[in-house]
Amino acid sequence: MIYVIGHLNPDSDAICTAMMTARWLTLRGQEAVAFRTGEANRETQFIFAQAGLPIPERLSVPLTDRDVWLVDFTEPAQGPDSLAQSNVVGIIDHHRLGGLITRLPPEVWVKPVGSSATLLWQLMTDAIRKQLSSAEATLLLGAVLSDTVTLRSPTTTPDDRLAVESLSQLAGLSLERFSRDLLYAKTSVEGMLSRKKQMLPWLEHHLNPHR
Repeated sequence: MIYVIGHLNPDSDAICTAMMTARWLTLRGQEAVAFRTGEANRETQFIFAQAGLPIPERLSVPLTDRDVWLVDFTEPAQGPDSLAQSNVVGIIDHHRLGGLITRLPPEVWVKPVGSSATLLWQLMTDAIRKQLSSAEATLLLGAVLSDTVTLRSPTTTPDDRLAVESLSQLAGLSLERFSRDLLYAKTSVEGMLSRKKQMLPWLEHHLNPHR
């Protein structure tokens, strides 16, 4: 079995795309299960609630000698301590390469797009895309919108915009409403007003990157 994981202190891309990578691998005939390597934040919880799907279980076993697929990271320090003793068989990421050493040649997909979910969507064939449910499309859509701050981050690419267009149709969601609710979930932290105020400069920066 392939253990599919995102980085420690996971964001929505790390958890949502890990789950959908496991789904993609399964549809390719490989046994794979997604795990999260930390607690899901409020935004990620919102995406899974919107999709009506359960959040992956937290990884509770060492990865020693297990087949592992990495999502949204390649730097060993961003993974569990036992990652160095695992057999990394695949990677989907949109960040710089981080010095990972593998036992055997893995299947590696790295591209400078705004989200790992965008890259995964591009890797899916038409036949696989047709097997995805609207709920699964919601997970990918949420991951792309999260990492690109609803397509307003300077890291957003034309590939991300095309992915969002296709995924919003497949998910059957109002893009405007889903984006608004996603931003609210990202910035509203369990009623902690002080934390919310700390997030406002970050949000303003990403919404208006050229100001």
